[in-house]
Amino acid sequence: MQLRNHLLTYLWVEIKYLEVMFRVGTSTTCPEGQRWSTIKLVNGYEVCQISVGITGLVWAVLMIGKAIVRTGVTRENPMGEDWVEVDPPQKDLKLIQVSVGTDAVWAVTQDGNVWFRKGIKGEMSGVCEQMGAGTGWVEMLSKMSLVSVAPNDQVWAIGHEDRCLYYRSGITQSELTGKKWRLINAPLQLSRASSNASLSSSNRHSMCGTPQQQRHQSWGSLNRPHSTSEGTMLIREWEEQSRSAPTPTSLKLWQRTNDGTTNKNPQQTSFQDIYLNEGKKRSANSLDMDDLTEASVANITISNESLTKTGESIVVSGKGMGNVVKINPAAWSPVHSVGSMVGAEAHPETDGSIFDPDLTSDSGVYGEDESSGAMYWAECDTSWYKVEAGACFVDTSNPPKWIADTNGTGHGDIAETWRIYILEELKKRLQKVQYDPSIYEKVVEKSSWIKNGDAKCKVKGSTSYEDCIIELEWISSDNGSLDSGIVTILNSDGATTIMQFPVSEIMCVICCSEPGNPRIAIHTPRMPRSKVLRLQFSSDTEMEDWLAHLTSVSCKMNNVYGKPGPNSIWATTALGDVYVYDPAALEENQLSNDGYVQELDAGKGLPFECVLQNGFGYGSSLKITACIHDDADRLSINFVCYSTVSLKQKSVMDSHDVALHFNPRLKENIIVRNTYQNGQWGDEERNGGSPLKPGSDFTLEIVCEPRGYKIYIDDTEFTCYSHRILPQSITHLRIKGLMTLCSIFYKSISVIIDPTTMFWRQMGGHLKKVETCSVGVTWGIGYGSTAWVYTGGWGGLFLKGLDSNTGINSMVDTHNYYVYENQRWNPVTGYTSHGLPTDRYMWSDASGRHKRTREHTKLLSMHWHWVSDWIVDFHTPGGVDRDGWQYARDFPAQYHGKKQFTDYVRRRRWFRRCQLTTSGPWQELGNTKLLDVSLYAPGKPGSDAPVYIWAIASNGEALFRRGVSESCPMGVSWEHIPSDQALVGISCGPCGQVWAVGKNGSSYWRLGITPAKPTGIQWQNVEPPSGAHLKQISVGKDVVWALDMAGKLSVRHGVQVNVFPEGTHWQTLPVMPNDPIHIDMAVANAKQGFRQVAIAREQGQVWAVSGAGILCRRIGITDENPAGTGWATGIGANWQHISIGGLVNKTK
Repeated sequence: MQLRNHLLTYLWVEIKYLEVMFRVGTSTTCPEGQRWSTIKLVNGYEVCQISVGITGLVWAVLMIGKAIVRTGVTRENPMGEDWVEVDPPQKDLKLIQVSVGTDAVWAVTQDGNVWFRKGIKGEMSGVCEQMGAGTGWVEMLSKMSLVSVAPNDQVWAIGHEDRCLYYRSGITQSELTGKKWRLINAPLQLSRASSNASLSSSNRHSMCGTPQQQRHQSWGSLNRPHSTSEGTMLIREWEEQSRSAPTPTSLKLWQRTNDGTTNKNPQQTSFQDIYLNEGKKRSANSLDMDDLTEASVANITISNESLTKTGESIVVSGKGMGNVVKINPAAWSPVHSVGSMVGAEAHPETDGSIFDPDLTSDSGVYGEDESSGAMYWAECDTSWYKVEAGACFVDTSNPPKWIADTNGTGHGDIAETWRIYILEELKKRLQKVQYDPSIYEKVVEKSSWIKNGDAKCKVKGSTSYEDCIIELEWISSDNGSLDSGIVTILNSDGATTIMQFPVSEIMCVICCSEPGNPRIAIHTPRMPRSKVLRLQFSSDTEMEDWLAHLTSVSCKMNNVYGKPGPNSIWATTALGDVYVYDPAALEENQLSNDGYVQELDAGKGLPFECVLQNGFGYGSSLKITACIHDDADRLSINFVCYSTVSLKQKSVMDSHDVALHFNPRLKENIIVRNTYQNGQWGDEERNGGSPLKPGSDFTLEIVCEPRGYKIYIDDTEFTCYSHRILPQSITHLRIKGLMTLCSIFYKSISVIIDPTTMFWRQMGGHLKKVETCSVGVTWGIGYGSTAWVYTGGWGGLFLKGLDSNTGINSMVDTHNYYVYENQRWNPVTGYTSHGLPTDRYMWSDASGRHKRTREHTKLLSMHWHWVSDWIVDFHTPGGVDRDGWQYARDFPAQYHGKKQFTDYVRRRRWFRRCQLTTSGPWQELGNTKLLDVSLYAPGKPGSDAPVYIWAIASNGEALFRRGVSESCPMGVSWEHIPSDQALVGISCGPCGQVWAVGKNGSSYWRLGITPAKPTGIQWQNVEPPSGAHLKQISVGKDVVWALDMAGKLSVRHGVQVNVFPEGTHWQTLPVMPNDPIHIDMAVANAKQGFRQVAIAREQGQVWAVSGAGILCRRIGITDENPAGTGWATGIGANWQHISIGGLVNKTK
């Protein structure tokens, strides 16, 4: 088998003594090679079959049913280094045959089942053992007796029962398993090699005849390796030098006398012997047995005289043959005679006399009757024994006609008169029938596939990863409306199911790998049993393969592709992956006549509690349908104003205010309405009686209007309850009592976004933060401070080619790994690495709680590589001395760069830089390195109005981007904005608001910004909250939020653009140590507080990322209380950054 781009060829054989031999020195110029070299086998292995691929990958089957793979096979070392053992697919199965291609290995077990080996990468098999041995077996649910893989991974096979020839269709680089087996109807050439070919006469175009032009095209597409990387010169050399066949003069098959008669000698071969060997296999189209008696066949002989060079025909005659058979000596086909094979070669494109029966009646091997025109092809019942595709290149983009045709079925009957007549009659009949086609379900063509593999899973309640089998089944329809899929997690034995859920439940598929542990997390927040499923795989390749498939099917299920809408929310994870949520589909589904409607989950049972995501302001309504139990007494429906509860108030039950308490008391036949505020109940309203009775069904609708709550029972107005608390402060709905909830519909004047049901789609690329605006212009900053602009595409390296779009570019990002060297002072030896028993690790992370060493630091995945050695960091925060050390009194404490008398410990930071090579829908923006960026678009999508972009350069200078618009998202040039203090963060908002954070922890706002002068005049200092050192800021309409180094959030009150743009004072949100938003056991080193905060530019929406990487949305925000009252949480995917600059909800 020939290696790609290499003139050496490699020949491995398995000999009768069950050893393995390698032929040294074989090439196209020396096909016989030089000598045999024995390959040593270990453990007394005995090989029964061997296969080598075009890349040199060698697989062999052992007598015990296992396989071994040769490792280290390269161009420099063609014999490889060692053997690796591969177990059969199941313990009770034995492998009997394997076949190797480029990136595929197929095998057959003793029961005839066909198996595909996944994880094979032939080009890398010589340097990576796993890519040569693969990662697991995939059953193909078919039975074959033999398979053969071509150099371009196309697969041929012999059927297990019918012994027919099959071809695997649909094989591509992205789908190496193909789609289905296609039966190849292989007619035999009427030659001396075939004793069971039909001798009967038939029309020359009625069976399998093909015009010469089409046959030549098919032959060319079969033999020309267009899809390989071999050059033209290599193909030409192969064609000219590798052929080895005897010349016509070397074949002595017939002897003829001077008078033209045939003589018989001891070397004569009787046609009767050939015919009777396989007489039972003749098809119905073959010659009738009655026409060929034993006597007549005995008179048919073929002499063994040499063929003449003149090209004259040889006459073969005998009783029982209705014509004279003429043989063309220029053609040959193999003839089995006494165990040997002899013949001469012919080429279909150059020797037309043998391959085209139309050129002459003397062209067939047995000749043709001039009167009847018998064909040289014939169909017969043939039991195929072996197929070998080692030299067969099938171009899948332009397959030959004999594959493209469906089993050679003719289409001549389509234009028959009788058929046309019947179709016309059917059309006339339908014209007389009255029917409405819209009431019938459309015919939908469905297809399905199953992907399975081995992994380790971690579900809710477990503390470790356990072996499992993961299976993904996908059923797709032609229009996509009936797509569905199932994810199943089985025990390692495959007998019991751990969990199963539909693909529609997947809200996010995210990579959560750790160095050396490739992992993904599947978030299903609506499932009560397990909201997060974590899977660990044996290799990065397998993990990325599953990530790509799960992402692809979940996107198909949610019908999201390509560029997201301008109102999308963008986010990045701690690993640098970019995700987006597009509310366009949600808006379309919720849109009603006069608002947006969300159906709440009424199947939770009672007591029922949920978040009203948009509050319950004017124009909102709630409609409840329920059934009251027979023994019910009191029911309650409360609209709660949730507020942050401090630790001292935790013991107080129901300490939150209740704006509306709707309390039917069935035995008293009254309905009480009231309000709970500041720990006290107000005056009750009891008038009106109660239309609700035990055992009855009812529909309750509550509508919020400016003058109060209008309450309807069974579509009849019951009462109106005046506001005692502003309805905008309502955050939760609580329902109690003995009743069964049937449905709950919540209506709002704007789109209702529930953080737990947001579908996050991975976009591609690797970035630290992403910022967007309301017209869809989106920028990102990598970990190496490189600026990137979104191109409008979707896909990249993570999708593995399953789905992709235009605008995908290669990306390079860098990251620094840090480890700390810690030492303690000893009175005898001075500073030493031997600390106290209670001290931190002498090599650790920044916290000191986790051991980190330079030698054991691993890269995150195979796409990363080191670009530097370990270097002492002389820019560690806090300052260092000339050797890079920081000093402190003890661990942990405040570190400084100059040693003092009372300092007993010291540390220094080492760093090493690594680089990632990936791809995504991003385009690099020049060479200017950025620390932060902010976008604001005053215009609407499609208006192509200017987009204001402010940024902070790596040197701390403020920058303004000129010429940015929807049609030119990259802009034209940077304008430097001077400042007295180096800056680290910036944010721009409506009405010309621009705020920044200095390196000293203070905040600044830009004075004098107008449409004519968008860069403003000067910076004005605003003192930070007391004792806070700010690191990030976000600007909205008449409000500013800031985040300090300790993870605390502060809100700037009194901001009025035209009156008091800098605001009046800061309000710092209280710290809640036990708040669930700060707790996620899957996130290492989760900190209390927040990582980042973001504000919608023209709404009262505030989103944040907690220290545990959980997405949070602030609820209870009103004009009187811009800080809000609590948080609604989304999924915890270890988020790092979120941008809602484009979130502009349309209101009704």
